[in-house]
Amino acid sequence: MSHLLRALALTLLLAFALTARAAPPAAPRPIPDKELGLSRTSVFEVPSPPAWKAEEAAPGDRPVPPRPFKEAPPVIPHAVADFLPITATQNLCVDCHAIEGPKKKGEPTPVPASHYVDLRHAPEKKGEKVAGARWVCISCHVTRSNAPPAVGSTFRP
Repeated sequence: MSHLLRALALTLLLAFALTARAAPPAAPRPIPDKELGLSRTSVFEVPSPPAWKAEEAAPGDRPVPPRPFKEAPPVIPHAVADFLPITATQNLCVDCHAIEGPKKKGEPTPVPASHYVDLRHAPEKKGEKVAGARWVCISCHVTRSNAPPAVGSTFRP
């Protein structure tokens, strides 16, 4: 019986040794440039984006569209070209939207209280003016347009 166990153990050791000495994995294949990035075109091509039209409505002309998910910043429902550039000394968004809330029908959407808190330097204190990190509204809020998505998305809130 012990000869049988010894033979079985040697067979298992030999099988393990043979599989451990299997050929090394093949070298990774190069990735074609058309498989890189989001546009799936050659890195040497300069694709033209599809034509689109920016929102032309004046403030107050169109309702605010629904948010795509709960925490999403609201979309700007009017044109912004006449309000640019937004700088620390000139912010026409705040000129209209720095009003007390809650929102009333026919009035601009008030800037939320969170935008008056400087999260970097005084996170416990509400300031008198919009905090520096929140000053450039179009960093988070985008205008409505008819532009198709540049890439697909599978995001679900």
